[in-house]
Amino acid sequence: MSSTFDPTSYRSDLNRLSFSDEQKAHMAARLAETASDRTAEAKEARENGTGKILELHGAGAAHSASKCVRRPKARRGRAQRIAAALGIAAMLTIGGGTAYATGTLARAADSLAAVFGAGPAQTELIDRIGRPIGASCTSNGITITADAIIGMRHAYAVVYTIEKDDGTAFDELTMNENGLYNLFLNDCGDINELTALRLGIKGGQGYSYTFDANPSDNAIQLVEMKSLTGSDATLVGETLHFNASELLYSPKGEQADGRALPAETLATGNWNMSFKIDYEDLSVDLPAGQSFTVNGHNAVVDELAISPLGATITYTVDAVDGPSEPTGLETNSESRAGCGNFSVTFTDGTTEEIGSGYGSWREGGKTVVQKTRLFDQIRDVDDIASITVGDLTVPIQ
Repeated sequence: MSSTFDPTSYRSDLNRLSFSDEQKAHMAARLAETASDRTAEAKEARENGTGKILELHGAGAAHSASKCVRRPKARRGRAQRIAAALGIAAMLTIGGGTAYATGTLARAADSLAAVFGAGPAQTELIDRIGRPIGASCTSNGITITADAIIGMRHAYAVVYTIEKDDGTAFDELTMNENGLYNLFLNDCGDINELTALRLGIKGGQGYSYTFDANPSDNAIQLVEMKSLTGSDATLVGETLHFNASELLYSPKGEQADGRALPAETLATGNWNMSFKIDYEDLSVDLPAGQSFTVNGHNAVVDELAISPLGATITYTVDAVDGPSEPTGLETNSESRAGCGNFSVTFTDGTTEEIGSGYGSWREGGKTVVQKTRLFDQIRDVDDIASITVGDLTVPIQ
């Protein structure tokens, strides 16, 4: 399987993304901490003289590997400071006796905290679910490192770091009002076609964005979130293949017709690596079989599950989907039989709309719909009060 980017919609996709106040505060604190550390380091040196929407298609051509290694990339001093701040032990044994060194583990936890929140409860959940990766590949003076992975039953998120080996910054990049950058890759991580066939996966969707977790260094972080549809099989233990040949950016400004300027190539190379999908799935199954109405059609719930990372639902609609939209955004209520709201309400009274888009496939004269969405930030399942889809609300006991 491979991913196809739509550069025209990239900017609008990017602008819709935002960080919570807690995540922004975490990044600001990290920046202040790093600035303080750099000041101290500089003083010592003087004295001693010494941070879109994707549609999955068929298999694409594989790129030849350049220089790929599996190694932790974190700087030890910084990693130890981060580990202390997040309350992470110097050595931790995770799943099957695999031991991860402080640098790799701390970088993974820090990367995931920047995306999913850094509160005490969130940090504890990240420690339980997420896993460090530490796989890297280098081509044409640019190294891309897979820092960490976290996931649930039908979805996962991977945080990568992109950096120039000579220590210089990506000067062409700009930041939007949400603190996100206009950097993206022409391709990212996927399971291969044979694995998808074996698991019964029919398709998938997702998005990616880039941000700067540490503005004082030259690295940029890329977050890729994906959900795969059509299979009940777990993704844990499968292999994710990362392949990219272009590093691109979306320039500021518009064309005469008001459309975004076309993407420009920042660098080319062969960035290729493979690593295991490894996280703890804390999904909890809820009762299924309820009848409800969505978009004017009768439907029945086949599967409903919640996780600290998000929610997933599969239901069968007594209607047939119309043709898919070219962008892969399935939000046309007139032609999409299963299109409808999908939201979660938390015990504090807040509600998060988690999207009307979905993956689907036909079974006879009916449409099977599967929606999997990740929350804005990681939440304890005990904080979830109810799930709503169409005119059905399911309370969480």
